[in-house]
Amino acid sequence: MKITIMGGTGYLGQGILAGFVNSKYNHELISLSRSGMGNKQNLVMPVSYLAVDFSHDGNWQSVVTTSDIVIDCVGILIPSKRKQTSYEKNSIEPAKKVIDQLQVKTDKTKFIFIAANNAPRLLDDYLKAKQEVIDYGQKKLDNRFIAVYPGMVYDLQRLGNFIPGILLNIAINGFKIPFLKKYRPAKRSVFSQEIVKIAAGQSSPLTKIIR
Repeated sequence: MKITIMGGTGYLGQGILAGFVNSKYNHELISLSRSGMGNKQNLVMPVSYLAVDFSHDGNWQSVVTTSDIVIDCVGILIPSKRKQTSYEKNSIEPAKKVIDQLQVKTDKTKFIFIAANNAPRLLDDYLKAKQEVIDYGQKKLDNRFIAVYPGMVYDLQRLGNFIPGILLNIAINGFKIPFLKKYRPAKRSVFSQEIVKIAAGQSSPLTKIIR
């Protein structure tokens, strides 16, 4: 299969690409991001890295419409005035652009969207942005749109979420604090393995929301 990752040079994107590379499947893997191969330090191989701007027409359009699966990891956690980022510009619009392209040009490509199971109240707008994409994708692509709902995806590469992720796991599984389950902590490698399973058409708990 040909699998394209939007935002493949980011934290989640690189984890997902590593999951595919280390799996039993022999897929053609493509990363679409602003940096392309600019961030060479952590790149996963073998992957084709392309620099694209989803706000303008370009080669990304033919790439996504000839893919079997497109996985959307594009987005921001918190907007920054200094960086001129916003949920609309950096999270919602890229997804809608690709969804529109898939709706018009192909009836085969599946779109896997990395949503979120839950988040603190500080991130209510983040969750609203995710839901806007989900509503749009389901309307445009019907059952070709697949939303997955991770919580805190942690990895030693990022100490800022690695330690909280470990502590959450202890609180949920060790101390049996049920209301914390909605934050759904998972190692990045485990999360990536679930995405590989979903791409292969297998069932995964990540496609269901934990309330």
